[in-house]
Amino acid sequence: MNILFITIAWPAAGQKNLYTDLMDEFVRHGHKVDVTGTQDSDRRIRTSLSEENGIKILRVYSGKIRKASYLRKISSLLFLGGKLGSAIRKHFGKSHYDLIIGPTPPITLSFLHKRLKRHYQAPFYLLLKDIWPQGSVDLKVFRKYSLPWWFFRSHEVRLYKTADHIGCMSPLGAEYILLKNQFLSPGKVEVCPNSICPVEALKASPDYEIRDKYQIPRDACVFIFSGNLGVGHGLHFVAEAIEALADYPKAYFAIGGSGTQYRYLEKRFAESSPRNALLYSWLPHEDFGQILATSDVGLIFLYRYTSPQFPSRLLSYLEYAKPVLCAVNKDTDIGSIVEDSECGCSVTHGDLDAFVKGVKYFSERPEERKRMGEKGRELLMDNYTVSHSYEIIMNHFEE
Repeated sequence: MNILFITIAWPAAGQKNLYTDLMDEFVRHGHKVDVTGTQDSDRRIRTSLSEENGIKILRVYSGKIRKASYLRKISSLLFLGGKLGSAIRKHFGKSHYDLIIGPTPPITLSFLHKRLKRHYQAPFYLLLKDIWPQGSVDLKVFRKYSLPWWFFRSHEVRLYKTADHIGCMSPLGAEYILLKNQFLSPGKVEVCPNSICPVEALKASPDYEIRDKYQIPRDACVFIFSGNLGVGHGLHFVAEAIEALADYPKAYFAIGGSGTQYRYLEKRFAESSPRNALLYSWLPHEDFGQILATSDVGLIFLYRYTSPQFPSRLLSYLEYAKPVLCAVNKDTDIGSIVEDSECGCSVTHGDLDAFVKGVKYFSERPEERKRMGEKGRELLMDNYTVSHSYEIIMNHFEE
């Protein structure tokens, strides 16, 4: 099959994420894949076409989307469909596609997907990774039934109607979409979770010298939370927990990444000067990998959302056989999946006493950490590899 994959989250050359892993899996099965992605770092390069790992990559200048104000991001997304459509016509115009795949965000590509589906007479598989506009309502960016809500809701409905199949990240996510969009047929919606191509084997003894480099105690249980630092994680709770555990030497926190809440954490850390935590905005790739490998417990935080969320950072924890401590809201099932699989514990976001108790539980039970980490690796291999996602998608299109 000839496949066109469209995303705003395709990484720079030489880097990988869950989308590169998935498209590599299609290539391994003999399919031809073209990718249309975005770049917002160099406005002088409007488009670029390259081949990476046997995949043609068309990168289109999008305007600022990442690390931009909300208004600038929305402005860029409003014009993105037209830019991508023009670039596809120019560079892939003579190609024929048998299948179109695209993830959210954004939902503002609804017209583009509808036009491409009609032009190529090809089915469209939607990977639903973010639910708009409800997510923005939950984060109080705008109100439900306001003009922005109606605008984005119209895109959402059009996108769902255009899709032949919708893959949600979790069972509760699929239930939510069907409940909130009763025009959808249940047979159109399924679970197609985040997935990766995991490393085949882990180092038996990670290099703990990395802890010395960043002044992380070797004998502490290290809890790691790294990646996007956004409002939806409720990172005030993280700061409160670190302060509450200031006199508990068995636990240490490594918190880092970028996002709208980094400055908040930076200010909070400057005020309290915690000795039990490291805050970083960026680390060399090799250093981060070593810190992740030598950490003991992965953290998941979810706050405010009324629609189910399933952060992809969970897969990194499972890949490295790390148990997971979740502090999440009641409207997501990631915590119950972790607990049912015996690879971690879950508490309600905001329940400081329960979270502190969870931190101490892991810090004082190294054998239990090891057992849960192994269970997490099993969960990953059984449910969250790209081979599983590939089979779920292609089940609809095998002759």
